[in-house]
Amino acid sequence: MKKFGIISLIFSFMVASSLFGATQDKLKQDISKLFTGGKLDKSDINIIAEDSIADLKDLHVMIGTIKGNPKPFLLVYNKDNIIIGSMKNRKNGQDIFASFIKKNKNTIQAALKKIEKSTVSKTAKGNKKLISLVTGEFKDIMFKIKGNNPKGKTVYLFTDPNCPYCQRYERNELAGTIKRSKEIRVIPVFLNIPGHETSPMRASWLLEKAKTTKNADLLSMMHKASNSSDNTYKEVNKKFAKAKIAQMRKLLSYGLIPGTPTIFDQDGNPTR
Repeated sequence: MKKFGIISLIFSFMVASSLFGATQDKLKQDISKLFTGGKLDKSDINIIAEDSIADLKDLHVMIGTIKGNPKPFLLVYNKDNIIIGSMKNRKNGQDIFASFIKKNKNTIQAALKKIEKSTVSKTAKGNKKLISLVTGEFKDIMFKIKGNNPKGKTVYLFTDPNCPYCQRYERNELAGTIKRSKEIRVIPVFLNIPGHETSPMRASWLLEKAKTTKNADLLSMMHKASNSSDNTYKEVNKKFAKAKIAQMRKLLSYGLIPGTPTIFDQDGNPTR
């Protein structure tokens, strides 16, 4: 997970008309209107810090987060407008938000660390649930690649044969992961998006061939499965494929796989 830098909190510019009251509840209501058309409950908005801007009359600046999104937002507001983005003094070019960030640096950093810790904990919890599923009910849609480090950890890799990011990982990084790890447990799945129409059959072929492929050749077999010009995957046993595709769909229905490649160790911690 990328760590949030203080400067990275400032992003694209946007202005929205609003009528602000003095209370935080009213401020949250207006933020909800800005971001979600009023659908977001005020209890889902966390205001980390707010202050007035000495250089600009009647303007206030604040930083906050929205439930479910760890990335904080930074905004400046008055009774009529909300401005999200970077603001600079035209005379000296200084960032208007800089003094606010400096003054509230400790508060902001503490809040971001808390958010990051919560997000990491939540992710690890979901990953542990995935581990319990693929080592239990879905153990037969997984194959194993023996690693080169008996003292290393077991790594779980969820990959889609039609995913360019998966292909990049498998070609550039997976060999290093194998070298550092005790074992790689590969779970081929598929994304239901255009361009991935052959993924279910490719993933099924991968599972079928893994049964008879030597450990040293498994990585090459994965490269073959993701080769768009290779039609060998069509040789997969159709009955076998139907059963595996049904299992993959059921596993995906849990909503625990955020995308591919998803890679984590036996403790549920991301390994990238």
